[in-house]
Amino acid sequence: MTPDAPAARDRRPVVVHNSDGVNPYAAELASLLTGRQVTLVDAANSENAPDPAVRWLRRLPATFGAASPARQVAGLVRGVGTTAWLSLARRHVVLVAFTRFWLEDLALALLGLLRRPVVVVVHNPVPREAESRPARLARRALLRRARLAVVHAERLRPRVDPAAGGRVRVCPHPPYRVTVPDGAALDLDPNRTWAAFIGALRWDKGADLLLDVVAAVPEDARRRLGLVVCGRGRLPEGAWERLAELGVAARDLTSDRPVPADVLLAVLRARPVVLAPYVAATQSGSVILALSTGCRVLAFDEGGIPDVVTAEGLVPTGDPAAMGRALGEGRAGTALEPVDAWAARAAEAWSAALDAAG
Repeated sequence: MTPDAPAARDRRPVVVHNSDGVNPYAAELASLLTGRQVTLVDAANSENAPDPAVRWLRRLPATFGAASPARQVAGLVRGVGTTAWLSLARRHVVLVAFTRFWLEDLALALLGLLRRPVVVVVHNPVPREAESRPARLARRALLRRARLAVVHAERLRPRVDPAAGGRVRVCPHPPYRVTVPDGAALDLDPNRTWAAFIGALRWDKGADLLLDVVAAVPEDARRRLGLVVCGRGRLPEGAWERLAELGVAARDLTSDRPVPADVLLAVLRARPVVLAPYVAATQSGSVILALSTGCRVLAFDEGGIPDVVTAEGLVPTGDPAAMGRALGEGRAGTALEPVDAWAARAAEAWSAALDAAG
């Protein structure tokens, strides 16, 4: 602890607010915040448990994807109410990990209007697909009333909505340690070299470029290649047939609903090269999950990705042919630093940001 850092007993308690039903980010972030009282309010996620030292309040005690819409809404209302009570009555700093609905953003913005300390994590400063005008205005209201907006890489700072003003801080994305238990790996053909795309199949994640990447792999290597696609969404029409024509063994683990964490982890335990042809600003949780579990990564050098992946795993953004050639050569990168050192650096930065906000 630095001489100027407040003693642990003097630090304000923190409530981490989360309404993402699948992503383990909030549990990892809460587990990182040692040296103070931490409560994780999960309005949607009952599967990813934080460190036992964290007080975990599950407001939707069921798997999110299996819960009815009425139960999802009830969990959200209970979650927002719990976070507000801890802020107003218990003087917690509110750390917003994820929100889902614009009324939720407005409720949290109201806490900021009442001069309660609110810190908002901005994960991907890119336009949200099909975002309504009320949702956009509510998000801007939350950013305007927050004490701090946090991004995970310095190069993402200029892309944050101007509503955050000059109150943008950079804190590293925590590695995944608490929410990656041991388990079975996906059974893959050992005679092939496997790559994987995991996470949401969206334009900013480069899902539409996957076929171009694979097609650019030299033919000899391509005939020995396997590809797992695991995430919410679908590949373009005809993509699976085209992969077969290219001689690639493909595993389709896509879904119209969120893919359970244990399925993603089973893919990563098989140690494929994880492809991240992201074309818009991000520091991907999927990439960090892959690095945390020991997978190698091949990614575009976009957003905050170069802050976590070694140079061997980076190719120029927007060049799927370069990614395909690198994949054929067996090139990929690893984490820039050991996971424990990464976690310690992230914990120090987050602690300083919360001290500044509270």
